[in-house]
Amino acid sequence: MPSDQRLHPLSVLFGFGKQLRSLGLPIVVVLVTAGTVGLGWQLWALPLLIPYVLVSVARYVSFRYRYEENEMVIRTGLLFKNERHVPYARIQNLDAVQNVFHRLWNVVEVRVETGGGQEPEATMSVLPVAAYEEMRRRVFKERETGGAVSAISAASTAAASEASEALETAGSPVAGRTLLHLPPRELILAGLIQNRGAVVIAAAFGLFWEIGMVDRFGDWGFGDWLPGDWAGDWGTRSKESRGIVRAVFRSLFDGAELPFGRITFALSAIAGLLVLSRLISMVWTAVRLHDFRLSRAGRAGEDLRTDFGLFTRVTTTVPLRRIQTLTIHEGPLHRLFGRASVRVETAGGQGGGEDEGGSKKQREWLAPILHRGELPGFLPEILPELDFAAVQWQAAPPRAYRRELKSWVLIALLASIPFAVFLKWWYPVPLALLLAWAFVGSRQYVRNLGWAVTEGAVLLRTGWLWRKLTVARFNKIQAVAIHESPFDRRAEMARVRVDTAGAGDSSHRVDIPYLPRETARGLYDLLARQAALTAFRW
Repeated sequence: MPSDQRLHPLSVLFGFGKQLRSLGLPIVVVLVTAGTVGLGWQLWALPLLIPYVLVSVARYVSFRYRYEENEMVIRTGLLFKNERHVPYARIQNLDAVQNVFHRLWNVVEVRVETGGGQEPEATMSVLPVAAYEEMRRRVFKERETGGAVSAISAASTAAASEASEALETAGSPVAGRTLLHLPPRELILAGLIQNRGAVVIAAAFGLFWEIGMVDRFGDWGFGDWLPGDWAGDWGTRSKESRGIVRAVFRSLFDGAELPFGRITFALSAIAGLLVLSRLISMVWTAVRLHDFRLSRAGRAGEDLRTDFGLFTRVTTTVPLRRIQTLTIHEGPLHRLFGRASVRVETAGGQGGGEDEGGSKKQREWLAPILHRGELPGFLPEILPELDFAAVQWQAAPPRAYRRELKSWVLIALLASIPFAVFLKWWYPVPLALLLAWAFVGSRQYVRNLGWAVTEGAVLLRTGWLWRKLTVARFNKIQAVAIHESPFDRRAEMARVRVDTAGAGDSSHRVDIPYLPRETARGLYDLLARQAALTAFRW
């Protein structure tokens, strides 16, 4: 019987460190506020971290795994024992995460993912790098052979694996081939476009809120403030002055003088904050996605492998057969720089959000940034059966504009209500701007709305400023639905919606609106028939 294997002894330390990272911001707030309001119960609460150490020790002592002939067996728990049998054929990914401390001790955190569920089947924190490589060899070899090869000793497995890898490299032109490698310049540009620095600024805002700095800025902007509280009172002569927002409204309604100095300062601060946000995003993206590389993996190149990260190195694998939908994203800055992003939705895996190291998000974003001119050569690597150049797009009918315009006008009227309350006689100005935006936005939205059906997939493109194009293959369709709202029935229209296994709440689904009723029924019948005739594969 195969012997059980354990985690690395440093698992206790890394497990406790992960708990400390999750509590990092509260601990900082406690230490900062304790210094300002005096020592209190906050510092006495810090010994409550001791249970986290005990949990880490218990997890290390109780965690065991072993390799059987056709499956991996994972045992956990001290009081409540749990034993899971995971067939090799069901394992889709073995994601590896290595931060600076992992590399220092030559260990790695491994996530075992199957085709179903919202969480990894198991998270092994941490394993020696040699144990991870052995796991990859065993799991993927058994998966490729369908579990027919018996489990053998570690030494013979390594020798057989090295021989097969040499044969694969010599005989397969696909496996190991790099599809995309992003240099630092492209990563910096991706950070400029994505603007993830706003997340950092939002976190900093939360910290400033806890220590009371936001209140001072709030008084300066909206309340009453004392000129002596801030350097430079911009020529204010009164002992007490109104906040900048109240001062502007007073000048509009009471004829008071506009505080041009403070308005200039506020606009400069906002502009500086926007620039700082972009700079943070550029640096953060360049560090997180350092040396990003997408390549074909597996014996016949049937998997997509991504490697990225400067301090935290992440390695993920996506089987091509597991891809449910593909989406091309183009925002205003994408088009300005002639770039696009490519994302895929996969069946199973982790749920929404981004895990440590960014592996969830980055596994879906196959190309965080890509030259538009490279799309024709890149997309066939993901969907070889689809010829994008031959796609015949169907536009929305003329009646779609009138229906979309009504929705935009209603939103514009609702958005103008606050201006009617505060601006009074100036109300027609923002109302006219909002209505003009409604006319332009609705027309451009309908103009860019389109759908198409090919021999093996259905496509949808939407958006005006932020454009998205999604492809759903017939063999990944789980359900097709046709919807008719009261407004649809009145206009003799309907919409067709396609659901796949990988679709989430924030996914860009194939949901085609404003179809004539006969067209919608014909499209529904076609997709339902094709989905029924095609064998579904995870």
